[in-house]
Amino acid sequence: MSARRRRWALRILAVLVAVLAVGGVCLGIAVHHRLEERKLEVGAVAPPSEARALEGVSDHEGPFEVSVDFTTMAAGAGTVSTSISWDDAWFFQDPTEYNHELASTCSVLSAIANSESAYYQAGSDSPAYMEDALAKLGFEEISTASYQYRSEVFDEIVDFIVGADDVVAYSVAKKYVTDEDGSEKTLYLVSIRGSYGSEWLSDVNLGNDAEYEMDEITHEGFSQAAREIVNDLTERITEEAQLDGTDDMALLFCGHSRGAAAANIAAAYADEMSQGLRVLAPLESIYCYTFATPAVTTFSTAHDALYDNIFNIMNPSDMVPRLPLASWGYERYGNDLWLPGYGDDGFAEKHEGMCEIFEANTGVESPYVPEDREHIDKLVEDLGREIPAADDLASAGGIFALVRDLLADVNPMQVLYGHYPNVYIAWMQSISADELSTEA
Repeated sequence: MSARRRRWALRILAVLVAVLAVGGVCLGIAVHHRLEERKLEVGAVAPPSEARALEGVSDHEGPFEVSVDFTTMAAGAGTVSTSISWDDAWFFQDPTEYNHELASTCSVLSAIANSESAYYQAGSDSPAYMEDALAKLGFEEISTASYQYRSEVFDEIVDFIVGADDVVAYSVAKKYVTDEDGSEKTLYLVSIRGSYGSEWLSDVNLGNDAEYEMDEITHEGFSQAAREIVNDLTERITEEAQLDGTDDMALLFCGHSRGAAAANIAAAYADEMSQGLRVLAPLESIYCYTFATPAVTTFSTAHDALYDNIFNIMNPSDMVPRLPLASWGYERYGNDLWLPGYGDDGFAEKHEGMCEIFEANTGVESPYVPEDREHIDKLVEDLGREIPAADDLASAGGIFALVRDLLADVNPMQVLYGHYPNVYIAWMQSISADELSTEA
């Protein structure tokens, strides 16, 4: 290279370094400014004014149905509608008895939790789907404020930079429910959004049992999000109960994917608190239904009777519920229930019914491929053999094995279809409780 070319190369390099340096400084200033805005609670899309409940719904006696709207990737992020059921009497029944109607409604409310994000993006004209849906069910004091600073692209970048991604967005709402005999309870509903933006990084934050000097551990990324929710509920319930105690309180948790994991753990925390001095609600008034639920804990007590009020509903053709691997010791709190899967007796007829409901709800054909169950079964087996412990995943060899197996046996985009909330909704609306299985 001639001296002249070397000089030009050095000049270009100097310019690039200067541009990167200036860019870094500007980004640092922007991040600092955004963090200051968060402290002052300014610079974010304001929560909607409280939606008005439908006339007569809050005093509705007996079961009723309403139609709710939300968005779905299955329809190109378009708006879809479906009917859901509600009955205040559900929350005077045994929470350890699976309630398929309540579960079906929760599958829809979990999907709406994802749709709410668009409202909190600057310049969006998206409606507040969650507020509208919960108002139709007679809820009041509907709060989706946690979506602020957790729905904008730049906020996701900020969270990535500062390492503040162990969070979720969630809705909390209150309803006074009455049983046929006149008994009353105050019900708090919590519906939690699935993975969003930089929160995907939190999905792989398993935590380290050595740091806690424990042999068993609950997934760190999920549990931090769950603790925020429980702390929020504690403040709300303390204010509501005053000196009257929490005997007449009830809780309902639901969520899909990451939201399901956080709901699973939050419900488990509430169950455990019911046995102590800091009670959110009596154990017999805590309900939880989750969908596409990852495994969340290595605690051997996860299936104890204390957690029998938690139901986790999963698709055998969905990869997410298989992670973290069971061979690493990971489980979910409560009861696992599996939707019909490819290869099961009578599956073809059940799948046909599911597809009809899916198309009626979304206007498009169901894209998910049930046969992916075979590829996922093989992938889980291969990963368990090549990555025998969670600690091995952090090694270069573990990451290589994971990527190689994923690309060899599974089409990632195709498998994602089996994870869609609308697939779960269609299954829930097309089958009965006795068509769920306790094994994948």
